Amino acid sequence: MNPLAGPTAALRALGLILKSPGLMARAAIPAVVALVASAVGIWAAVHWHAELVDWVWREPKGEGFWAAIVHGVWTGVNWLLGLASGLLSVFITPWLVMLVGLPLCEPLSGAVDAKLGGKAVEGSFFGDLAKTFTTTLGVTAVGVAGAVAFFLLGLIPVLGLVVTPFVTLIWTPMFLAFDLFDSPLARRQLGLRQKVGYVLGRGITALSVGLTATVLVAVPVLNLVGLPVAVAMAVIVVRDREQKAGA
Repeated sequence: MNPLAGPTAALRALGLILKSPGLMARAAIPAVVALVASAVGIWAAVHWHAELVDWVWREPKGEGFWAAIVHGVWTGVNWLLGLASGLLSVFITPWLVMLVGLPLCEPLSGAVDAKLGGKAVEGSFFGDLAKTFTTTLGVTAVGVAGAVAFFLLGLIPVLGLVVTPFVTLIWTPMFLAFDLFDSPLARRQLGLRQKVGYVLGRGITALSVGLTATVLVAVPVLNLVGLPVAVAMAVIVVRDREQKAGA
């Protein structure tokens, strides 16, 4: 259990990728895809906010005291909806980046694993892509469904004080950690139940990896390098665990 496993492995992953032209080449496409996905997430939040405001309550017109009061209330509602859409963007963007970018990182994950001494498993690019996408889609569907449900609960004033930190600091990071660990664990022939046990059995380490990944993939521009670094980070954590177990 290492609370600094994520940041430490992320720094090592960045150095490893920057020192290897082959890894940099494999990181290029998913990096660009991650940046585009986060931009889409932010655009959607801004666009849907404007649409939602018009649908809920169009800006009131008029002059006088009561018109000013009504407009003041409308401004408050507008601000709350803007805050809600912004928070929703924060919840959804990491999932969007992982869904579209993570399957493209499979070649990078395998190359990092082999470079660190892991056992390489031969497979076709499109076959590996399909497997990773299927797993990522399932994990993302469950994770997003939970995040949205918690987000709605968080709109309730008292519950929001508990729900928002839980989703931000535990729910989303743990799902992202599982998503990142899935590829290196699959190369070690672990089934779904074993993968879940691996992540939950190393909760602090997994949470550290997940929290680090959340920052890496959710922040625009940073996720240009963040997604490949997150993928390599997970491989490094798995290899470190194997080396310690074999020591």
